[in-house]
Amino acid sequence: MTITPTSLRIQDSLDAALSRRRVVLWYDPNGEWASEFESYQPASAEKLKVVGIEFSVKVAISRAPLSQHFLLYLPSAKPPEPQNWLLDLLLAGHEFTADRASLDIQDAGLTLEFKELAQQHKAFFRSPVRTSKLKELLRPNDDDVAVRLKMLAVLAKQPPDIDKLLLHAFSQLDPANPDADDPVEALYGSHQLSRHFWQAVGEKFGYRCPEPNLRDFAVALFNSVSGIGPSGELLPHARVFQSIWKDSLSARKAFETWSDHLAGVLRVEEQLNDAPDSYDPDDDDSYELIERFVLSRLLQRFQSNASDANLLEAIRNRSSSCWFEKHQHGYRALELAITFRGLLAKADLQVPSFEEGLQRYCNGWWRLDQAYRRCIHHARAYQQPGLLKPLRDWLEAQYVNNVLLPLTNRWSDQVAGLSSWGSEVLPRQKEFHMRYVHAPLSSQGLKRLFVVISDALRYEAARDFADRLTSQAGKGWQAEVDALLGALPTFTQLGMAALLPGAQLGLNPADATALVDGQSATGTENRSKILKSYANGRARAILAEDFLNLTSSKEGAELTRDHDLIVIYHNRIDRIGDKRESEADTCLAVEHAFEDLELILRKIASLKGSQAVITADHGFLFQQEPVAANDRSQFPAAKELTFKNRRFALGTGIQASAGHKVFSAAALGLGASWEAVFPLGLDRYPRSGSGSRFVHGGTSLQEVVVPVIRLRRERKVETRVVEAELLRVPAKVTTGRLSFGLFQLEPVEPRKRLPLKLRIGLYAKADGALLCAHRSVLLDSAAGEAREREQQVILELSNAAADYNNQVLELRLEQQLEGVATPVPYKTVEMKLQRPFGSDFDDF
Repeated sequence: MTITPTSLRIQDSLDAALSRRRVVLWYDPNGEWASEFESYQPASAEKLKVVGIEFSVKVAISRAPLSQHFLLYLPSAKPPEPQNWLLDLLLAGHEFTADRASLDIQDAGLTLEFKELAQQHKAFFRSPVRTSKLKELLRPNDDDVAVRLKMLAVLAKQPPDIDKLLLHAFSQLDPANPDADDPVEALYGSHQLSRHFWQAVGEKFGYRCPEPNLRDFAVALFNSVSGIGPSGELLPHARVFQSIWKDSLSARKAFETWSDHLAGVLRVEEQLNDAPDSYDPDDDDSYELIERFVLSRLLQRFQSNASDANLLEAIRNRSSSCWFEKHQHGYRALELAITFRGLLAKADLQVPSFEEGLQRYCNGWWRLDQAYRRCIHHARAYQQPGLLKPLRDWLEAQYVNNVLLPLTNRWSDQVAGLSSWGSEVLPRQKEFHMRYVHAPLSSQGLKRLFVVISDALRYEAARDFADRLTSQAGKGWQAEVDALLGALPTFTQLGMAALLPGAQLGLNPADATALVDGQSATGTENRSKILKSYANGRARAILAEDFLNLTSSKEGAELTRDHDLIVIYHNRIDRIGDKRESEADTCLAVEHAFEDLELILRKIASLKGSQAVITADHGFLFQQEPVAANDRSQFPAAKELTFKNRRFALGTGIQASAGHKVFSAAALGLGASWEAVFPLGLDRYPRSGSGSRFVHGGTSLQEVVVPVIRLRRERKVETRVVEAELLRVPAKVTTGRLSFGLFQLEPVEPRKRLPLKLRIGLYAKADGALLCAHRSVLLDSAAGEAREREQQVILELSNAAADYNNQVLELRLEQQLEGVATPVPYKTVEMKLQRPFGSDFDDF
């Protein structure tokens, strides 16, 4: 006979029983174990088959030595005790049972009290693999409910937690497919465990349904958590479960799928459309439609001149929504429109003089240009043109009519009165090399300097980049922004030449090529020659793309070994903006330029560069929508116009006229006898094939104020996140609500102290069960007054907390880091859950 695993299990069990008892009786009413009895060879016992010889067997055992052991096999049912001739042997010995259920529970490490459970779920125990995995999960005090939950876990290959089993089930079903099998029935039905799955769900969620199924439960769940639609009847744990679902990296996609499907089934959009003005979703993020509704309503309120503070507070309150990141461009566009509106309300765009105009622009007017550009960027990135059209129309009208037109006109009045191009407030762009290159390199403390020239990086964008760089932890650079007065005309050839060493700038009026001390400054190769001449061969001009492709170990090391001055030419903004087919993407190009510059600085740091300077050749004028016809001007009369551009022209004999400003080459500091003419205000000269929204070359503040970012590598990053302290945390939780204070110890400060984002939850210490929905709190207050930096936090306990009464809970604060999906521990406080006698959690 072949020895099967079952036979081996029987033999091992018989050996164990005979080692403990002198007589072992084995009743087999159906005779199904006869072959196993025949094949069994006990090591030190006599086996007897008992059929009608009970009395003689009893006599033989009584006469045998006490050391002799006996296995009695009876191929019949065990008789009632009054008729049982072997009752005294049975009571003194051991009854061995070899029915399937008994063997199954023995394999699983269960006691005989679970025999009925094994009989109910025979299919589960037929697999030795499942039985073995169940045995690993079992604990001494497990009851039927706990054992079945662990059986469910084994089948689903999940932890024995009904929340996790539900998450797994939701991930297995496409709700949009009406023909798909219910995964609960598919996974557990053949093992007779479906009913027990729903019993476990019912116990924790209060879900009751004559024919429970996943789709029906999903409806009950979302109705119980969301404030929109019919009110559900599930217990408070439903909110905790949905919080777990949304926070789960593996299950988040399934949540979005179910949420989107149920939004249609439950007609959420129709209900939101009919919602009264008093309806406030608060922190409800069950459906993405709620996020769209909130943003749409905020946009409407903005158009209705709602309070900026109220709008910003509403946006802040939605920042913890699971859909916020997907809609962040829309929120950011609104925030920046609010910023722009606030700046415009306070702005006095008067230009008393040329010098004061430059000062006022550098002191704050640039913020209007920045808010406009960034708002346009986020509005376009959101890709919801219909929704944001009113906002964009408002912004465009305000920016063009109330910022650009009045400011450029008033500024142009001052420009028109100039006899030469220069300023006492801002250094000329021609002084850049002496101030920011020669002087540092001549000092004993600096061996090498990196200079990055980013084409068309205007002043407001440079301020934006510097602020982002210094406000983020770990970037490693301290940045300060200065300003220069750009050379006229404000276009690439002359601007690039003005940044080079040399005594005299020149411009060829025939083709607008620039010269430095009579040498061509057009192109990287010619600029490199000028730089090498200045630095006795120890200077190098290189394109940004080539610089980034250097290997730090070899080519980068050679570059820094052989050169003291490395000038990197970067062209992203001008390359995109200065083409009619791509000028609409100017705002995006600025954002991409920031990314490029960060990579360049990272490369410089890897080459052990300690100081760098970022500057530009010129700025630009930009408006997202097409330029109005009245912003176009005709070229003035002249003897000859040898070079024409949208914002300037070169030639001779140019006649002065209204709306134009004529400078001689000498007045521009360029020598020679030709002249340059510039349209005043926002006017553009006609140029076929060129765009008109992005322009430069002219005299506007946005074109002529050129930034210089001075960067110094920090030896030690001093930037850190603000700290938080818990206030009024009780030692005991005696109700269904935990309330406490969260205090931000210090104000947020750019470059030094960054905001802290926390995820807060209440957990059972025993098993880590989450007992409330997570709360996200952002500590970003810049208020100097301490009381303004305190926030009140309220956590609503789940009904599942009832299972942990008189046990220790943990209030966990976890820090949410940018770019890191899993929060990291921040602080933990223990407390005891102690509900008063007679209370329960059903009334929360």
